[in-house]
Amino acid sequence: MIETNTAFDQQVAAFHREVLELIKKYQFRDRSQMSCCGISVSQCYLLEALYRQGPLTMNQLAEALHLSISTVTRVVDQLVLKQYVSRTEGADDRRVRLIQLTEAGEQVYQQAWESVFASERTILEQFPEEHREMLIVFLRKLNQAVDHWQACCR
Repeated sequence: MIETNTAFDQQVAAFHREVLELIKKYQFRDRSQMSCCGISVSQCYLLEALYRQGPLTMNQLAEALHLSISTVTRVVDQLVLKQYVSRTEGADDRRVRLIQLTEAGEQVYQQAWESVFASERTILEQFPEEHREMLIVFLRKLNQAVDHWQACCR
């Protein structure tokens, strides 16, 4: 085990424990909420990316989801079989495939995320109104710090 001699090292260890607990809770929550809609968490995140951004290429999806092309291909294949997304040829390059939501995909996305948003409301209600914006700013900065760290590791 790594020694935590300084106050900062102890903060790093405490930060790690808290982030790990939060990630585990969210992963299991998401898994149980998405499974009731017949889709996996990865499938739901892909549907969300298409819902928010419109049709995307495989490369754009992989980047948006922080997944490899092969993983995204597997998820897209599953969603095509369920008729939640479709593939079309790119207008400029026929080798490029655009992935887009179907009407059925939009419906299942909205159903899944209604449940998620309800739980997010319940969580956010636990914070006083004057702290909610600070929490959102903190999470945004945490995401930016993770992006910076990941960029350094490439």
